Amino acid sequence: MKTTSDKPVGGGKRFLWALLFLVIAALSIYVVATQAKGFSPKRFLQYLDHNNPWWLGAAFLSMLAYIGFDALMIGCLLKDFKHRRSFPKCVSYAAADLYFSAITPSATGGQPMEAYFMIKDGIPPVISTVVLLTYLLLYTLSILIIGLACLILVPSSFLAFGTLGRIFISVGAVIQTALALLYAMLLWNKDLLRRFLNWGLGLLGKLHILRNVEARREKLRITMDQYAEATALLKGRRKLLVKTLLLNLAHRVSQILVTVFCFLAGGGSIRLAPKLFAMQSNVVIGACCIPIPGSMGVTDFLMIDGFSSLMSEQQSANLELLARATSFYICVFLCGMIVLVKYAMMRLQKTHL
Repeated sequence: MKTTSDKPVGGGKRFLWALLFLVIAALSIYVVATQAKGFSPKRFLQYLDHNNPWWLGAAFLSMLAYIGFDALMIGCLLKDFKHRRSFPKCVSYAAADLYFSAITPSATGGQPMEAYFMIKDGIPPVISTVVLLTYLLLYTLSILIIGLACLILVPSSFLAFGTLGRIFISVGAVIQTALALLYAMLLWNKDLLRRFLNWGLGLLGKLHILRNVEARREKLRITMDQYAEATALLKGRRKLLVKTLLLNLAHRVSQILVTVFCFLAGGGSIRLAPKLFAMQSNVVIGACCIPIPGSMGVTDFLMIDGFSSLMSEQQSANLELLARATSFYICVFLCGMIVLVKYAMMRLQKTHL
């Protein structure tokens, strides 16, 4: 995870994925706009003009809280590992994760870039790895907990989707459960992680991508001993895990509430808010059935599919575009700006050394 350069690797590839992200985003918006019956740009602008500004403000603040709770959770874990960092720095770590997860396939770029910023801020690679694995485990568990609670309390929210939508949600739930189990095993089973990494080194050696594989395996052995010491710090710390899980739940709830607030801003009945919340939690789970960038299209489909049971297709399209713009596109843009500022500050500090 550690790089010797002060510059993130793979910049050209990241630019291409960012460009692909913009293309797919534009296509998704186009598909939503053209497939919804009665939708037109003029009517959408009229819909925005009649939105309640207070509920829109709540939606925007909820999007900011989505980033903020992510940063608080990271800060909580780092503090417990004796590597306390300021809230602004933790915000930059969270922004790196959210931004690069959005523009890279299967969200593979988020955690490496988050670790990159942590390491540049003096956090040991082993500590950053344990923190991120813990984060991934609790992040995955949180949406499963919310989804299960919504299924029990509002079972009609799942039935509101069509057959294809239910398949997407079911597959997403299975994948999320499998990922939670995988993260738990990697976090607490040092031997499993060591075998997996050794296998990866061997494969890269056979492909002639890496040299001196045996020397690297020796370094891996030392690193894994340090990793075991770091993960041992988590054992018995139930209060820490509960606290970080609660922060993760708040993180997920903030994201889902953006759609609810947008619904209320457009004149939606507050009586339907709990059901819409439950439906949006299903959308988040269902989007996991296909890796990014394909999940963007699945999310758009599921939102229209589910919301159409509560309102007209035109109203569903209006809500989907507004909610996605706030909770995803504006969020990704804002995180990208934070990452840009963070990287510029790192470069500036380097020039003054």
